[in-house]
Amino acid sequence: MPMIAVAQIEIYDNLNENVKNILNFIDKAAFKNADIICFPESCLGEDFLDIKCKEIQRVQNKCKEKSIYCILGAHIKEKGKIYNSAILINRTGEIQYVYRKKHLFPKLDLDETSPGKINQAIRTDFAKIGIIICWDFAFPEDIKELSKNGAQIIFCPSYLLSDAKISKDVFRSYPQTRAFENLSYFISCDAFTDEVFCESYICGPLEILNKIKNREGIIFADLDLQKIDKLRRYYNCLDA
Repeated sequence: MPMIAVAQIEIYDNLNENVKNILNFIDKAAFKNADIICFPESCLGEDFLDIKCKEIQRVQNKCKEKSIYCILGAHIKEKGKIYNSAILINRTGEIQYVYRKKHLFPKLDLDETSPGKINQAIRTDFAKIGIIICWDFAFPEDIKELSKNGAQIIFCPSYLLSDAKISKDVFRSYPQTRAFENLSYFISCDAFTDEVFCESYICGPLEILNKIKNREGIIFADLDLQKIDKLRRYYNCLDA
């Protein structure tokens, strides 16, 4: 069974401090033999970065050193546009996939940010996964498409701002709801700052497997992918 790690970390104004913190948490995940660690949305801060910048390369080198996958949030400059991006780095330190956030939150995503247009399920050596970012959770049809294309685990790095004026009950309920309706594992990874929700969840279709609230830290869970396959065959709901 794959083991996943979710790092609810503090995000600083200084880029190098963010990188240092991320590398530290990758070490913690690797010590527990996790297959992948997910970090929050924009965990590198609000700097506009080139995908080949030295800061991202440092994370790539750490992933290679520790033989671990990583999902990293950053604002990436690309062909004259800025995208709120989730970067999937594999065990060999290569950037395997970059997802660009499709659904920007009105007036809260950075003004300079452009929406992405496409997404896809990604095959890793431990599972087929999908990645969305924060407000994308409000568009279940996109998540269902990832599941229909084979994603067994959906990662949702987030920065759940209090200024969104959305009830905490909604933020608490959607990870379990999305896991159930997709018969997948669903991971919501928030940040730890004074302006966000500060709760992260690892959910299976029928239960919450682990969670962290109101502190910086890391949580883990072993995921039984055979259970996902059995539930999908039994309920047959992804064919609807």
